[in-house]
Amino acid sequence: MNFRIVATDFMASFKNYTRNKGALFFSIAFPVILILLFGAIFSGSGGRYDLYVKNYDYENGGFIADMVKNSTEVNFPMNNFTNFYDAVYAQLDGTGIIKIKVIKDSDASNQKELYDYVKARKLKSVMVIPENYGMKLGMAIMNENASLAENMTLMLDQSDMQRNSIVMSVVSQFLGQSNLMIAGGDNFLHFNTSSIIQEKFEYIDFFVPGVIALTVMTNSVFGVIESNTKYRKNGILRKLSTTPFTRGDWILAKMLFMLFMAFVSTSAILLVGIAVWDLTFKVNIYMFILIISASFAFAGMGMIVTRFVKDEETAPAAANVITFPMMFLSGIFFPLEMMPSFLQTVAKFMPLYYVGEGLRDAMILGDASGALMNSLIILIFAAVVFAIGVAITSWKEE
Repeated sequence: MNFRIVATDFMASFKNYTRNKGALFFSIAFPVILILLFGAIFSGSGGRYDLYVKNYDYENGGFIADMVKNSTEVNFPMNNFTNFYDAVYAQLDGTGIIKIKVIKDSDASNQKELYDYVKARKLKSVMVIPENYGMKLGMAIMNENASLAENMTLMLDQSDMQRNSIVMSVVSQFLGQSNLMIAGGDNFLHFNTSSIIQEKFEYIDFFVPGVIALTVMTNSVFGVIESNTKYRKNGILRKLSTTPFTRGDWILAKMLFMLFMAFVSTSAILLVGIAVWDLTFKVNIYMFILIISASFAFAGMGMIVTRFVKDEETAPAAANVITFPMMFLSGIFFPLEMMPSFLQTVAKFMPLYYVGEGLRDAMILGDASGALMNSLIILIFAAVVFAIGVAITSWKEE
């Protein structure tokens, strides 16, 4: 290795980078936008899910409220409400997860108008309480025969499964608790929750290591593929073959510059995270080892792909082929447990998975053994990729 030549190429890449305003913007702005966007979404101060209610039995709510208040058997909390359904709405609103919005008779007075109303406004969850629901519920209670009670209907948008599961969970829990109160029963089974990690962390603290891993990958892969295909098109690579610059020197210089870019992006992410989201994380040797080895590994992957990309126009598509599957299958945005078992197996063959897991072990969990294991995997992968890159890189025109 001729380190003077490597340093010269590194400085040339740095000058090109500082002169390219687009590269400057995207290498720093992309991770910053990502951390601001996801920080806002998962900061814990999110909104509530709207649950629209069409109640065909609201007029009987006052009568039912009197029955409940005068009953010695039914222990439903009416508080100061004079209408049974207003008390139900207040209970559901009180969960803090869903927000009740009542559909007026003037908006939908029958089933057909209700469907038109839901369709026109693209409502995602609607609870329909049928006519005489309260009276039939009262008869069921008096006769101690649950089959006499009418069903409420929950209309859900099947395209939004996550929202549906949350709304159904809240409604099911409310109905279960109400049934227990009506039956005069008690909760004999209880549970508490506690954090596995002793220190207090927010969701954004767990998300940031994944964003760092993702940014290192995209900067390295896209940077190497695009710059090298450009050099090849301009004939620079062919001219380099007539100089003392070896392929190993050249690949090392590019990897070192990508490492520099990785630390620039990581610093921007952490500074914005601390300033805006009061980010909490640990700084240790494994964090640096993982970022260094990941930068070398992904830059090496870019070098290998460059060998097979013939022109500058197809470079972004080639980079996307590598980065997109890893972006969505490596546990950065979605937990692996959500995926089918075969995709979980595929994810564990992707280097980004080990970078993300290793950074979480190092920066959040403080798991030294986990961080060491992931660091070793990425280090070995980076060494293999570097060796392959040197072996297959060609400066000849084909």
